[in-house]
Amino acid sequence: MHVLTGADLAGVAEEKQLSPAVHVVYQGARVEEARSDGKAARFAQTWLTVVSVRNTKALKAGDAARGGAGRLAHQVLLALMGFKAPSAAGPLVPVSGPAARYSGGHQYLPLAFSAEVVVKQPT
Repeated sequence: MHVLTGADLAGVAEEKQLSPAVHVVYQGARVEEARSDGKAARFAQTWLTVVSVRNTKALKAGDAARGGAGRLAHQVLLALMGFKAPSAAGPLVPVSGPAARYSGGHQYLPLAFSAEVVVKQPT
């Protein structure tokens, strides 16, 4: 399995993608709370992992690719749910993400997570 970033995907044709893979893509941050003096804020960062599996068995229906993506997605969920990065104020929490997509033997299964980050000016 490969773990890749959005930059690793830029300009790569679908048939040349590494598979199976998990792509980790930063989706932005939302301000949850900010001090009125602007010197501290709490953000909710969203991270998207996209499980990508290619399997051409039952190409039209996509059953084999979906099954492989489902098994890998389960492993990703177990690894990331509750994980706390050193720079985060709280653990990764699953959130709603985009829909899954199937294309010519490639199954893409996105899993979204949110992490709380607190930023403060030094005193």
